[in-house]
Amino acid sequence: MTGRRPDEAEELIALPVDPGSPAGRAAADSPAADRTGLDRSSRTLGLGVLLVGLVFVGALTGIDPGERRREASFVAPGPTADPATVQGSSAGTDEPAPEGWRRGAPGPLRHRDFAAQVWTGTELVVWGGDPEGDSGAAYDPKADRWRVTAPAPIPARCEPAAAWSGREVLVLGRACRLTPGQSRHDTAGAAYDPATDRWRVLPEGPITAGSTTMSVWTGGEWVIADPAGPAAALDPAGGRWRTLAPVPRPFTFVVGQWTGREVVVLGTDVRENGPSTAGASFHHWAAALDPVRNHWRALPQPPLELGATAVWDGQRLIAWDQNLRTAALDPDDRAGWRSLPDVPVTFVDCSPQGARLGALVFAEECGQGAIFRPSTDRWERIPHPQSLAETPVWTGQEALFWVGRFEGSADGVWLYRPQR
Repeated sequence: MTGRRPDEAEELIALPVDPGSPAGRAAADSPAADRTGLDRSSRTLGLGVLLVGLVFVGALTGIDPGERRREASFVAPGPTADPATVQGSSAGTDEPAPEGWRRGAPGPLRHRDFAAQVWTGTELVVWGGDPEGDSGAAYDPKADRWRVTAPAPIPARCEPAAAWSGREVLVLGRACRLTPGQSRHDTAGAAYDPATDRWRVLPEGPITAGSTTMSVWTGGEWVIADPAGPAAALDPAGGRWRTLAPVPRPFTFVVGQWTGREVVVLGTDVRENGPSTAGASFHHWAAALDPVRNHWRALPQPPLELGATAVWDGQRLIAWDQNLRTAALDPDDRAGWRSLPDVPVTFVDCSPQGARLGALVFAEECGQGAIFRPSTDRWERIPHPQSLAETPVWTGQEALFWVGRFEGSADGVWLYRPQR
């Protein structure tokens, strides 16, 4: 593993997030608010804490407010496994595995924030992040075994855009640490071939990627959009970029999903109303990009509040917000958004997260989980580790969560198999 280089002038500074921020509701009263020994972050996003924290980080590092979100890390009790000896064995646990869940082997990587995580079809590749993110590793869930990947030709990227092309892991973003003569907005990308364990540098393009970059693989191109500049598409096989029309509205956070024909986008623009950050407002919008015609079209405004996320279920965009309200949108149906039952978990002051698990939609809410079944338009709450607050990748059989990036974590992997 590569440590900090002598020529590095500055490192990004972690932003502690207060798990007790109210955001209009008493998150401290929730069952999730008084946990100890967590191997995950709480992902708390109280409005005042979020915006004040972003301004604080901007003042310290020169990053614009709203450009980064930093998470609080909790240290799990007990010894951390020795990375040199953990291959294919279960680590000591601080929480029993709930029904349907199992533990995976801890990995060789030290903890880090903002690492890229990409599923290749057989392995989860983890690379980048801060601190000491110049290293990477790959996890095979069938063998329950990690392997260290070859060193990348670029320094660690933090919260980069990342995708799987069918042959290579693609990463693009800003460097985690400054070096003399380097601008914080310098962008670089690389591609990793897991079959040969080799990297290559990607050609420079028009994207100045930041922490809020949208990244979508269409099956032939890698579509990336950033609020600081135009959208663009990369053909990794041919090594050519093409400029796309810019995203039609500003965003602080964004989620992009590929429908098979269009990139459907749910954007959130967080605005400060007056001198106090407590009056911040969230403005949600939706749009669709046809990458072949290079044309954006507006979609009906989402009926969402506060933070929100969305997952494509194969036919519709399923979106829910921090208040657990859910709505669905068929981009080709003029009827607009349709209300669905609320996510059946307890409200906590956290940013909503989700992922598609085959024919299902998974919702993660700071130590709570729920599954949405499009066939019935119903949510159901599922058993969920209290010490987990992360989105998974889908292996085709199981949801795979990497938690080894948090300091003190005794276990590197959680796996969940949904009931049919």
